[in-house]
Amino acid sequence: MVFINNCANIEYMLESIFYPESIAVIGASNNEIKWGGRILKNILNDFKGKVYPVNPGEKIIQGLVSYPSILDIPDEVEMAMVIVPAQFVLSVAEECGKKGVKGLIVVSAGFSETGNKELEDQLLSIIRKYGMRMIGPNTLGIVNEPAGLNASIIGRLPRPGSISFITQSGSLGLALAEWTIDTGIGLSKVISTGNKADVDDVDLIEYLNKDNSTGVIAMYVEGIKRGKEFIEAVRKVSKPVVAIKTGRSKRGAKAVFSHTGSIAGSDEVYSAAFRQAGILRVDDIDDLFDAALAFSCQPLPVGNNVAILSNGGGASIVAADECERQGLNIVDLEERTMEKIKKVIPGYASSSNPIDTAGTVSFKIYNDSIQALHDDPNVEAIIVIYVHTMMANAMPPAEAVVEMKQKCARQKSRKPIISCWMGGAGTEEGVEILKSGCIPNYPVPERAVKALSCLIRHREFLEKVKIGVEPEDKMGRCK
Repeated sequence: MVFINNCANIEYMLESIFYPESIAVIGASNNEIKWGGRILKNILNDFKGKVYPVNPGEKIIQGLVSYPSILDIPDEVEMAMVIVPAQFVLSVAEECGKKGVKGLIVVSAGFSETGNKELEDQLLSIIRKYGMRMIGPNTLGIVNEPAGLNASIIGRLPRPGSISFITQSGSLGLALAEWTIDTGIGLSKVISTGNKADVDDVDLIEYLNKDNSTGVIAMYVEGIKRGKEFIEAVRKVSKPVVAIKTGRSKRGAKAVFSHTGSIAGSDEVYSAAFRQAGILRVDDIDDLFDAALAFSCQPLPVGNNVAILSNGGGASIVAADECERQGLNIVDLEERTMEKIKKVIPGYASSSNPIDTAGTVSFKIYNDSIQALHDDPNVEAIIVIYVHTMMANAMPPAEAVVEMKQKCARQKSRKPIISCWMGGAGTEEGVEILKSGCIPNYPVPERAVKALSCLIRHREFLEKVKIGVEPEDKMGRCK
């Protein structure tokens, strides 16, 4: 048997995990409360390939023939889910190698995260021995929406989207995946990395960079094992990478080690490394997905000159204050721009930036104002705010934003339009219109501004390292 220290073709081998033609679920169960039952059920819901339950104690599992061992399956098996107690994982992995399995997802816990590093090293030796690739151990699985593959305990597939989420915390990652479904954020992939004994962040970054269904990479990070290689891999990626890094406090760092066996490391070192790599580090989970959402459906702006349109003065002031905190410029509008806006807003309203329509709302007011702002050469990004009142309707301004976005797309404009529909239940129909038109919407102005700031920061990094941006393109088009 040839011992393989590294896979010669990472992309090909990971395809066997994310796009397998056949899956064996080792530790499958008829009891859907158990992990082996829940994960099997989720796979069967949408996956179109062949599925083989493996459990020596059952003959039929969820309507399928169950096999005592993966070696008893008469057909080839491309990927295996391993959901058995830790003491059985080594023998199961050995059988998978003999069967010719290319990829493993080891859900089983009880390895380095509990201090059992020796068992994890033995597992890795088997993986290397047979040239397999493995996600885990101590993972909650993966989700790959384009393949209809939910090999995890999440209850449903996410909406289609271009965000791929790498998470070292399985429970947090899958909970966030559920949350994105409810909020309408589309995902391509969710990857719970677990202990990262084999496949780690470097492998996944390199794979997702070539993955056509991934446009944005979001990460929940507790620790990075191959720091130098990770920085080099991310710097080669033109797709935006947004990350939240935990373990900043002493207590948090201690919890990180007991959670996945990772050493949290100096927070200052991580911040510097992330800046060097061009990773946009955010402070909280809201910011993580707010930024990812903006990246998934808006162009990168040429600069940081921002215009704000709102039907409420207070909301526009809050947005302006946050722009200043984020280093964005509330730009002076051209005189002809303000004259165009004056034609559609009341005489007592403000046509200077930030624009306040003084509570008046209509399709024409928002459409004509956004058009005027877009045509102003000083404006490089637009934030549109709607504050709901009993006298206003959230739908017409949303329709105006979507129509303008579609027009911008046809013109290949690189001026992003970010929306903020405030008012809860009264804005729901308008928000649905924005979602359908691929407009990133946020419930408060600060979040809209911070998301826009991430677009601008990423653009600045790309220009600095000359990745994926044509410097002479005044419209800010990316290659």
